[in-house]
Amino acid sequence: MALFAVSASGDQPAFAFPVDCRIGESCLIQKLVDHDPGPGRSDYRCGTLTTDGHDGIDIRLRTMADMRAGYAVLAARDGLVLRTRDGESDISVTERTAPADKQAGNGLVIDHGNGWETQYSHLQRGSVAVRPGQRVAAGERIGLIGLSGNSEFPHLHFAIRHRGQPIDPFTGGAADASCAAAGASSGLWTPAAALQLGYRPTAVIAAGLASAVPAKAVTGRDPSPRLAGRDAPLILWVDAMGAKSGDRQTFAIAGPDRGIVHSQESVVAGGGLSWFAYSGKRAPPGGWPAGQYSGRYILRRGPDIVAEFDVEGVIE
Repeated sequence: MALFAVSASGDQPAFAFPVDCRIGESCLIQKLVDHDPGPGRSDYRCGTLTTDGHDGIDIRLRTMADMRAGYAVLAARDGLVLRTRDGESDISVTERTAPADKQAGNGLVIDHGNGWETQYSHLQRGSVAVRPGQRVAAGERIGLIGLSGNSEFPHLHFAIRHRGQPIDPFTGGAADASCAAAGASSGLWTPAAALQLGYRPTAVIAAGLASAVPAKAVTGRDPSPRLAGRDAPLILWVDAMGAKSGDRQTFAIAGPDRGIVHSQESVVAGGGLSWFAYSGKRAPPGGWPAGQYSGRYILRRGPDIVAEFDVEGVIE
């Protein structure tokens, strides 16, 4: 299918980044628009950072604590609010079933004129700050990132449509248009948004030091710098996205004297959109020395480091 190209210049739309966060720091883009018209999946760079039929981008927070702290969802462009929904609980679909008619959870749709509209889904209950018929300006706060609807982790599902057809903001083209391995221009993003956006197929979402293996589901864990005690195990865990089968991962934990107390290297078997792994060891005779510990996780693909993350914890 030919690419439906739309220029973000002149009288064509340009969209601002719809969350008050910094990509790679306080938030990440975990899913992109699916460009495979069949049962497979392909993001705009011919990678696999998407799921079959995904019609928007998922901008996620790293932890539940980040969601509770509150990250504002912003109008991506001036427009008129068409419809809203609020009141749905922030509960992961791993713990309950989202109603079929409320998969988007709390959210809203904004009309930008000339057939263009944006949708903002999975907002926090009670956070929707606009009403139908209200005019909003680009950058205006319209809600908070949440976990409502068909969601496993706190994120905003942001979708752009033109005359009802899903559009990929990274290309300006239709969602079912062919991908391009060579990359794309700034698409429909404003210059300011394009500056912080780029294709990041692999990243560490969150990591931590713990005294027990944490839950795999993000809703069941929150990284904490405080460890259980000197006689408890010491574990470094990581939640990554975009890991590939054959990647090599290294776990290393250093003690208060900076000496390495545990290290392990292994090969990733599987990978995918979400990759949860951990490594650690039991306390030595007499327990761990009190003080500050540091953990470092490195993911390598061939000779290149594709993701890394540092964390700290304290044993009292």
